[in-house]
Formats: sequence, C-alpha cells, structure tokens
Amino acid sequence: MADRPQAAPVPPVPEAPAVPAAVRPAGAAGSVTVREYGTRYLRISVRYHGDARFSWLRVPGPAHDRPQTAPSPAVGAALRQVDAAIADAGSGSGPGADAGRGARLALGERAAASESGERGGVVYRVPGAVSVARLLPSGDDTAFRLSVRALADLGRTLRQLHDVPWEFGEPVPPHHGLGRLLAWISGAAPDGDGARLRALAHDRLGARLWTRLTDWAVAAQEPPGRGGAVLLHGAPSTGWLVPSPAGDHSALLTGEEVTGGDPALDLGWVLGELHELRSAAARGLGAAGQGPPVDYPAAARALLAGYLRKEDAAATAQALPPGTARAATLRLAVHMRDFASFVGWHEDLRHYADLLAETLDADGAPTLRW
Repeated sequence: MADRPQAAPVPPVPEAPAVPAAVRPAGAAGSVTVREYGTRYLRISVRYHGDARFSWLRVPGPAHDRPQTAPSPAVGAALRQVDAAIADAGSGSGPGADAGRGARLALGERAAASESGERGGVVYRVPGAVSVARLLPSGDDTAFRLSVRALADLGRTLRQLHDVPWEFGEPVPPHHGLGRLLAWISGAAPDGDGARLRALAHDRLGARLWTRLTDWAVAAQEPPGRGGAVLLHGAPSTGWLVPSPAGDHSALLTGEEVTGGDPALDLGWVLGELHELRSAAARGLGAAGQGPPVDYPAAARALLAGYLRKEDAAATAQALPPGTARAATLRLAVHMRDFASFVGWHEDLRHYADLLAETLDADGAPTLRW
C-alpha cells in the first residue's frame, strides 16, 4: 500500500493532483511536501528536496498491526548486492541498453522522529514523486510509456531477486499480506467493514470456493519445495514502483515486506493487481472504470517480458513459476480485504467479491491471459 490502495474499488483517498509540478516542482526552495495521502493502515508523505530528489515517508496508521522492521543485516546485504548488479547491468549506453535495465531497489531507512513523529516510520529516497499506480491510468501517453517501461524494469528486478536462494541461516519472515488474508478468512480479525465483507464474500463464493481460497492461502504460506525459498520483495505493486522523470532507472520501494518463499508470490502479486484493474475497467467499477481507456495487457506483457528469460519468451504461461495464477488470485482477495478494513465499505465490493469468485472458479487462469 505504498500509493493509494492499489487498484482501489472506489475513487482514491483525496490527495494532491498528479500534475507536472508534483513530479518535479519548478523553483521549489528547500524541502517541500508535494503529496500526502493514505488509509488507516499507512499514511504516505512525499517531499521534494531539490535536484530531482524525493523522499517517501510511510508512517503507520491506527490500523497498522505490526512494527515496521528493516531486513536483517544478512538479507540487507543480499538486497544491496542485487541492486549493485542491477546498476551494473543498466549502466551501458546505446540502443540495447534498456534491455538489461531493472528497477533499482530503494531500501527503506528508519525515519527520524523529526520526520515521522512518535509513531515512527520508514523513509525511501527516490528520483520521482508519482508511482505507476497514479501514472498508468492517467490517460497521458508519456505517463503510460513511463509506466510500461517501469513494469519491464520491475520484471527484471523480480527475476534478479528470485535468483537468490534464502540461505541466510535465519527463519523466513512471515508474508504479511497472506497473514492478513488468513486472519480475515478465519474470522480472527473482526473489524467492522472487514467482517461485513467476510460475510458477503463467504455468501458470494459459496462453500466450495471459500474452501479453495482457504486452501490456497494456507499452501502459499508453507515453505516451498522445488529447491526451497528464494528472496522475495513481499508486496511488489504499481504503488511501490516509482519511475524517474528523467527516463533512467525506476525505483522499487523495498524493505518492509521482504521475505522468502515461492517466486510465484511476487510475480502473481503484480499480475493480480493488473488483472483487477483490467476487470474493474471492463465492468465500470471505481476509479479504473471511470477513467480513460488503458492498455492493461500491454502493461502486463511488459512485466512478463522483463521477468522471463529470452529462451522462455515463446512459452510464456509454461515458463512462469508454478502457482502464479493462484498467487494472483490471492492478491485480489488481499486487496479486497484491505480496502474494506483500512478504507471502508463501498457497494462496489459486492462486484469485487463476484470477480474473486469467478477467478477462483477458473483456477486463476484469467490472471495469466494477456
């Protein structure tokens, strides 16, 4: 939830408009806040510091249920090694330079009390003020091109992360999104609108699909076979992905959700978001349904082209990590649950429950049809 609630089923929480001055304020003196927004889970403030330097401060909201913790020293060192490899791969020039470029890992730092107040927070230093979550559906051609290129960068970065086995001599941290989903499914987190959504979803899905959702979520939390766990971002999304207005490396906010597990979880997390946006637009739901037309298949294909090896590109579906479609479906459920719990009730959630039922009934296959 690094930008507004991803693929939100209702119009976004009011925030500063995404105008050119918010991307790179002209003539700003010193440090100035250019965007502020959030939910009861997190509040985000974006500040401009001059010379195309921005900071994103994420402060826990009243519904945030855990401390914001940085990765362990060993995991942090692995992340910095991956980022150095990404920087090296994209440091060339010429027509083919972009082919090896990935999104740089913007590693979060504990915010000073003067920045975040008594609730604490994590700050990220990045080259832009607006994420792909805002740019992709904006209807602006330049913003769309930036977004598609950033998604290809994201695909390459996720593949780099997934090439690192979880061999750090320490337990794998929990996957927080799956943890929230399992607590919601079990009824262990009754929270007003979240509980109301649970009753609705249970009714809309029926016993068979509710059991399928439960089984998939439980299985996704279990340690993977097939060679063991790999390094995961933990919650990649368009809201964590910040293109550079200068057209160089995008930045991927990284740290708070880092874990280990099956690579399908990371890749499916982004594909599930894009599938939700595409479906919402087609059904006239929320912000996606009210905005200009967006070529979401092109965005998803860019992500997959970045993620897949050249030798895998001809057989896209077969080359994806097993379980990607299931992970993408779980992402739909997590976002629906988070929206009800951290933003509030909206009647569109009824339609999102139907979308989840349809996707579950098809074994997640629609999330891979691009």
